[in-house]
Amino acid sequence: MNDKSLKEMTSDEIREAVKEKYSQVAKDPCGTFNFPVGKTFAINVGYPKEIINKLPQTFTESFTGANNPQPFIELKEGEIVLDLGCGAGLDLYFYAKSVGSKGKVYGLDISADMIKKAKYNIKSVKIDNVELVCGSSDNLPFKDNFFDVVASNGIYNLSPDKEKVFKEVYRVLKPGGRTVFCEIVLKDRLPEDTVNNINDLFRCIGRALPEKDFLELMKKTGFKNTVVISKIRNARTGHALAICANIRSYKI
Repeated sequence: MNDKSLKEMTSDEIREAVKEKYSQVAKDPCGTFNFPVGKTFAINVGYPKEIINKLPQTFTESFTGANNPQPFIELKEGEIVLDLGCGAGLDLYFYAKSVGSKGKVYGLDISADMIKKAKYNIKSVKIDNVELVCGSSDNLPFKDNFFDVVASNGIYNLSPDKEKVFKEVYRVLKPGGRTVFCEIVLKDRLPEDTVNNINDLFRCIGRALPEKDFLELMKKTGFKNTVVISKIRNARTGHALAICANIRSYKI
């Protein structure tokens, strides 16, 4: 593990550390991590237990999201969706079912091991409207104005440049398209000495922004009609100042 402080790490070093950590989650989901992983966490944040219990264990054992975006994403049949930081594919499963055979879902993850696991999972349940790509959220391998929806579940605080990710999300969305996501934000700015190393990043605190600053960054990027649908605390919000915000915004 890198022994530099988080402030001393370059963007490339942070990306490599994130890739390595989530590859570990993919290959050894029962390992020791400083953030919640797995089926119990997925059920606790509201994924439907009756469906979760029927899916292969590999779908949920590496789940590391911030919350459950399914209740408020409101997908329509035939929509084209991108899941940023798709992990092992749990959200992909629900998105693919929602958009149906006329729709298409793309999953992108920085970890090749997560993409490999997601491909296995999607194939195991015979879903054929999902395509998986290994890549970085701040350099999306998709054309402009392509997606109806860009979804994510706790990826912004793992990204060294949130503004660059937002610009990419805005670029690939169709006019009128929306981004719907869960992310950890702060009630107030953290004390300077609270976050010291990459492990603070993995628990979504190291680069977390106060809610106001996060929303201002979205506005700066061009997003309109932004709504914080709900705010909750769960096992991902370990710090007293952390909350999970469920957010929807549009490219007008």
